[in-house]
Amino acid sequence: MFDLLGLRPHPRIAHQDHHASRTQVHSPLGGAEARPRPVPAASTAPASSSASGAPCLPPSVARVAARTRLSAELLAAILTVDGRSRATLDDMERADALADVLLARRRQRVGAHRTEFSTNRPAAVRVAVR
Repeated sequence: MFDLLGLRPHPRIAHQDHHASRTQVHSPLGGAEARPRPVPAASTAPASSSASGAPCLPPSVARVAARTRLSAELLAAILTVDGRSRATLDDMERADALADVLLARRRQRVGAHRTEFSTNRPAAVRVAVR
């Protein structure tokens, strides 16, 4: 390729630990300088709590965010199992479909649990809870 301003594109190589390659800075002279990566702060509070000062998400937005996170995790799992570093459109669609099925099953379980919980309690307790 062309050498514009002394910078050459480096070939992308899929590593077993692809995060390790992000800790090095490639200098124009061809060497690699080690640079420590900032560690993201782990949140110990649940996403629904507003202890961090950030407002809670509306329920519909929180559902979409949870579905997106689940889909991303499933896509990462698909790629890990297949030993690939790049996703195809089919992989993304499969991860979305799996996320939809898993969330539908979860809703059914929660719905069945709620109806079972409300029918097994005495009538006085059911009235007091409402």
